[in-house]
Amino acid sequence: MAKAKKRGRKKQARRAKIPAGVLVFVAVVAALALLLALLLRALLGGGTDAGVTPAVSPTAAVDAVVTATPGAATAPAATATPVPTVGPGLRSAGDVVSPPSQFGLESIAVQNGERVDAYARTPEIHMGLSGEYTDVEGVTTFRGNNYRDSAAYGNIPDDPEELEIVWSVAVSQIDDWGGVGWTGQCAIVRWPEEVVRIMNVREEKKGGPLTEVIYATLDGRVYFLDLYDGQATRPATNIGAPIKGSVTVDPRGYPLLYVGQGIPEANGHSVDIGTRIFSLIDQQLLFFLDGDDSFAQRSWYAFDAAPLVDGKTDTMLQVGENAILYLVKLNTDYDPEAGTISIDPKVDRYVFRSRVSDQPGMENSLAVYNDYGYFVDNSGLLQCVDLNTLTCVWAGDTGDDTDATIVLEEEADGTVALYTATEREHSASYDENAYLRKINALTGEMLWKLPVKVYTSEGNEGGSFATPALGKGELGDLIFAHMTRTPDDGATLMAVDKESGEVVWRVAMGSGGWSSPVCVYDASGKGYVLVGSSSGALRLYDGRTGRIISICDLEGNIEGSPAVFEDMLVVGTRGKRIFGVRIKGGENS
Repeated sequence: MAKAKKRGRKKQARRAKIPAGVLVFVAVVAALALLLALLLRALLGGGTDAGVTPAVSPTAAVDAVVTATPGAATAPAATATPVPTVGPGLRSAGDVVSPPSQFGLESIAVQNGERVDAYARTPEIHMGLSGEYTDVEGVTTFRGNNYRDSAAYGNIPDDPEELEIVWSVAVSQIDDWGGVGWTGQCAIVRWPEEVVRIMNVREEKKGGPLTEVIYATLDGRVYFLDLYDGQATRPATNIGAPIKGSVTVDPRGYPLLYVGQGIPEANGHSVDIGTRIFSLIDQQLLFFLDGDDSFAQRSWYAFDAAPLVDGKTDTMLQVGENAILYLVKLNTDYDPEAGTISIDPKVDRYVFRSRVSDQPGMENSLAVYNDYGYFVDNSGLLQCVDLNTLTCVWAGDTGDDTDATIVLEEEADGTVALYTATEREHSASYDENAYLRKINALTGEMLWKLPVKVYTSEGNEGGSFATPALGKGELGDLIFAHMTRTPDDGATLMAVDKESGEVVWRVAMGSGGWSSPVCVYDASGKGYVLVGSSSGALRLYDGRTGRIISICDLEGNIEGSPAVFEDMLVVGTRGKRIFGVRIKGGENS
């Protein structure tokens, strides 16, 4: 049936004959329609390429048409999240190579007087670069800042030729403790006039800015002196027991003074021992941090360390010989117009013990990079502590007592270098050396160590009591170490290459010495090194060559460390005097 129907249609078509012109017209229209269809297909992406039919992706076809759920936002296409560049001073600990567990280190955090399983500080501490530590003109703490890398402010004259004593001030003693001891560095601060106006300085010292020397001494007093003439700017503050360490002035320019105490008795009587905070408006005691702490791991409670102050979080950071790291939230209320200041401290603690530390207290001052605190205890245990979690990130064993403070530097390639120098005490029976080390501060990897032969005896150890001095600028490839009781020359000042750990030059000091060297620079950037010795000689060296430039006799053992403000330096001696010394330039200055 179907076939018959088809044949019938064909017969009809043949019978209905179409004119030739119409056929031509229809053919042209059909050709145009086909051409248009091909063009549209090409424009819509469905065209052929050299006769190859492209594969069609079902996933692509589905993704091309997205049906949105009513009321729901359409998710944007995923983009890569940019990784921020870590700025200087803000690097974090990486692949730790020296974990605390290898020393059996156990630590706890104490918050509001109670042990806590997890400590999270708010706001977090991130202290930044050493040059950002203080808003004050001057030297506000031992070695100047959180990296502990300088004790000098400003430039000395070009072509220095002479160290000239400008003034000296007599101090006294308690028992056998007299003059200025170790570490014995003063603070030097240029107070602006508006702050001088509200402080209890002598009237003749008011009427303008005041550059004030603040010096704690072994006679139990803190002295306040004019940098340029040595005159007392106000009465001394009496602690009542010897002070061996160095003071700290608040780096925000707030009139607050922080003083650690080193000896717990005077004239046969016990004295409370701890760290004190004083108002510099009226010299009143605002707070006493008692070293006889219920969480102490050692029954010796001295504070030879000079605290740091993190201005951004209003926090004092301090370590003690009771083996506690303290974070003290000050809650400062300062009204300069009213001339008032108060604090309401809240104390948190980091406490530890380990197989290494049978004498776990700390005499060196805390150094801080970003949110990491660094110290070494009297047994030689070196720690990197996260200040925001109060946990140990890494630890190392330096092998011996370390009183010298750690020095930090962030290098051009981003490496954060840590320099530390030991004494020779516990290791005296099996090692004839003390050591200067360079360590990666973020991993604990030792980069090099320099052995220095020293001799020792009971109660009088050899090695380094002096904190190394970090070279900068022209001296930027050098670290300077002062080692006492070296066999051939009594004590030795060494310039050491930071990269290799090799000695570049060394000079004999002629006697022992605990005084920390200080790098100073003239306006052109040329670098020099100042250092004192137990013979009373204060020396100025060319930092590049070790050539002696000037010697000044201060007639007493220089255990303390100089602080420098432009062309003036101040240092005390065990000979019971404080000296103001001018660094004089040559004829071309």
